[in-house]
Amino acid sequence: MFLEIIKMALHSFSTNKLRTFLTTLGIIIGVAAVVTLMSLGEGTKATIEKQFTSLGSNLLTVFPRFGRGIGLVRGAPRSSITNDDYEALSKELDPNKVVAIVPYSSRNVQVKYKSENTNTQVIGTSPDYLKVREVKVANGSFFSEEEYKASKKVAVLGASVAETLFGNDDPIGQSIKIAGVTFKVVGVLEPQGQLGGFANLDDMIFIPLTTFQRKIQGGNSLNNIYISAISPDVMNDLQSQIEDILRKRHKITDPNNDDFMVQNQLTILSSLNQSMQTLTLFLAGIAAISLLVGGIGIMNIMLVNVTERIKEIGIRKAVGAKARYILYQFLTESVIVSVAGGIFGILVGIVLSQVIKSLSGLSAVVTLYPVALSFTVSALVGIFFGYYPAYRASKLNPIEALRYE
Repeated sequence: MFLEIIKMALHSFSTNKLRTFLTTLGIIIGVAAVVTLMSLGEGTKATIEKQFTSLGSNLLTVFPRFGRGIGLVRGAPRSSITNDDYEALSKELDPNKVVAIVPYSSRNVQVKYKSENTNTQVIGTSPDYLKVREVKVANGSFFSEEEYKASKKVAVLGASVAETLFGNDDPIGQSIKIAGVTFKVVGVLEPQGQLGGFANLDDMIFIPLTTFQRKIQGGNSLNNIYISAISPDVMNDLQSQIEDILRKRHKITDPNNDDFMVQNQLTILSSLNQSMQTLTLFLAGIAAISLLVGGIGIMNIMLVNVTERIKEIGIRKAVGAKARYILYQFLTESVIVSVAGGIFGILVGIVLSQVIKSLSGLSAVVTLYPVALSFTVSALVGIFFGYYPAYRASKLNPIEALRYE
């Protein structure tokens, strides 16, 4: 019986090819939109996760929090984070929970090599910077602990800075001037690109913090301190320890008066992922409206189909066809149309997401979830919107159906 119903459904479609195509078109558009938008959402989410991973794994960052009067006073406020805070954290934090603690300070300055010059960001940090950031040296080496302690005037160049100043020449061993001070180039980093979307590592120069503070910045203030935790499980405990140590050092009793902030990488990533997931579902919900419209189209066409085939229904009932067989036949036709539209829509959505990815540079990741969801919803649309026309056909009186003109 089921095979006979399928044959009759396919025969009905073949006699009304254009109508069948237009009926499935709404489902195709809706499913394709859902798959495309959810793929783009998943791709964007994966890109954000990758960028945050490039910042370093299990990272806590201590920032200075300036007074509320900032913006009303002249001149930049002095950082509340200093070398002494860095030394205190290095001594007092549980060494079993920490991979590395790194001081960090930066300034945009003029850098020259012979006739070439550029304005770039110079970073003062420690050799442990390589332990907390996903950074690799392509040529030469990063400055050593001995060079850091001795305040040596050595520099490690980002890829684009090296290309700007030296072109195709080897910069290792060459001398450059940073803010008028001569430095020896000891290394060049591999191309890194955007660092979490916030900065470009290729356009930076790294020097020992001790040298940076003596020759370029002056004073002992820091932009921030990086603490790399040994695992995600200890990050909340480490954050509490950091806050307690700094409050004790800065003589702060009320957390509302903190002159620093501790940024937890996992917390930020979790918030971003939740926001991206909400946005993805919102976009998918908008796209699902097309499925609703497609379902209404299926119901409309199936009602027309029932009206056109009233005499056929009457004949079948007159020769003994039961009402449920009529119901199954028209419901099957509705589901076939909807499922076929869903399959084509999934294929169109996958292709469209890849086309958008190649043309716009946006990331698109097609996962099983939107594909399975779209297929299931398309089948349910066929059942839901096809049931009423099928039920109406099954309840027709055979005598009245045979008399229908």
